[in-house]
Amino acid sequence: MKLYFVLVSPARPENVGAAARAIKTMGFDAMRIVASQAHQQEQAGWVAHGAQELLASAESFDTLEAALADVDLAVATTARQRGRYQHYLTPAEAREQIAAKHLQKVAIVFGCEESGLSNEQLSHCDLISYLPLRVSYPSLNLGQAIMLYAWELSPLLDAPAAPAEMAVSEAQVRVLKDKSAQLLGELGVSQDEKLHQWVMDRVPMLPQRDLNMLHLLYKDLLRRLGAKD
Repeated sequence: MKLYFVLVSPARPENVGAAARAIKTMGFDAMRIVASQAHQQEQAGWVAHGAQELLASAESFDTLEAALADVDLAVATTARQRGRYQHYLTPAEAREQIAAKHLQKVAIVFGCEESGLSNEQLSHCDLISYLPLRVSYPSLNLGQAIMLYAWELSPLLDAPAAPAEMAVSEAQVRVLKDKSAQLLGELGVSQDEKLHQWVMDRVPMLPQRDLNMLHLLYKDLLRRLGAKD
């Protein structure tokens, strides 16, 4: 499994350098940057301290949607709860969700320093995670937050690779979310916003066996309803 740390619109090169240092320290080697050139600034290299090659190899994308196009599961990070989302995972719970699935590419997504991820950006991700802090006002900077997630997720590096025939096909979770929305529409309940959001929240949290079974179930249901699958 390959894990990508995705930084959306980082403003300060020093923060990106600190992030690269944290990522490399915990054994990871892939970073993607969205809508920013901060990683190419000289100040980022000053702070990276031995992780300059990670900055040099970072992939750049214009949009978050493009940065996540080839990943199987995307986990968004947020410092505050949003009203429309019901399930917020701690970093440890996010690790458990990832470990329970046969994934090839996973993205951990971080927003910009000032405002984090927008609701529109969150909608491109499959799971939502937060850091349970002791104080009510979150004050971690980007590098610190990435270090905590990298430390918590590092045991995934020791997990045995799933056999190729068991690996999740590209964007399988998202295909299931699309089929869920299609099925809700066929059943005439697509306008039930709470039900729709509950389904969208729960599908990515299913273990691998349930994901496989749901694919088969949806295919059969949509066929019986006369819809294209």
